[in-house]
Amino acid sequence: MLSLEAPVVAVLWQAALAHTHGIRLTPLLGVGLGLACWVVYLLDRTLDTYGVKSVGELDVRHVYYHRYRRVLLLGVIPPAVLALGWMALYVIPEGVLWQAVSLALLVALYLASWSAQGSRVTRDVFISCAGLGGIMLISRMPIASGSKFTLSLFVLGVMALSFLRQLDIRMGHVLPKEMTAALLFAMGCTTSTRFFAMPETIAEPVVECVLLTLLFACNLHGISCREAGLQEDRKHTRLVFGTLGFVLGVLWCVELGVLQHALLGPARAALGVVVLHSLVHGLRRRYSVDAYRVLADLVLIVPLPLAWW
Repeated sequence: MLSLEAPVVAVLWQAALAHTHGIRLTPLLGVGLGLACWVVYLLDRTLDTYGVKSVGELDVRHVYYHRYRRVLLLGVIPPAVLALGWMALYVIPEGVLWQAVSLALLVALYLASWSAQGSRVTRDVFISCAGLGGIMLISRMPIASGSKFTLSLFVLGVMALSFLRQLDIRMGHVLPKEMTAALLFAMGCTTSTRFFAMPETIAEPVVECVLLTLLFACNLHGISCREAGLQEDRKHTRLVFGTLGFVLGVLWCVELGVLQHALLGPARAALGVVVLHSLVHGLRRRYSVDAYRVLADLVLIVPLPLAWW
């Protein structure tokens, strides 16, 4: 009910990635990631309740958020956001901060496109904040004036499409909600290690992010399938086999020396996640929806000791 499973998963994966890269993160970076993840989940599930006509359409979790949404939006989320703002200004290194701000803008677009559709005002507020924040961020980037102008026009174009209620339709066709959420979640988990590890090439950070995105997508898509009561889902089967193939490919490239050895630990843990997820999903008919959700989340963290091996 309290949406604590996602922050736990994020913090534990960040710790595992930091270990494999041989870096030590300050405890407040973990606190900041967990708090940010928690706030996003609270907003996501609370805003979902505005898009239904009857409470009877909601599941047990969303009924809880529907009942307490005023408390959450007025009494819980604002102090949490203020705490995050303090961390951003006084705790988080500047390099991590810029990455976090960029990711926050993408999260705002995500919430506006999928979670805030039931409220036009809320949706437009998220789009406006993301757009204006994006333009301010672009103005501070160390790039040419022409590039800043082009990027700013792109942001304004996205805002215009969003206000016309076309962004959610276009994005929904290109990138499903589960995959988008998984990508943003993976980017959040890898933000600190991406900054402190200082890789020589972009290949390793991209591979690491894609690896986690596929794992989290299997989790979210599997839960969606179980909640919908689907007996067979070829899309999920293809997603799991595609993830397995990618993980094996990463392990093979590490063994050949094509990718850095630091990816070996995450790839081993990812292989364990895929195997356990396949087992749990294959036995999904034996579990209730709530039990399946718990097991699907546990699958993401049980194999993490392999990253230390």
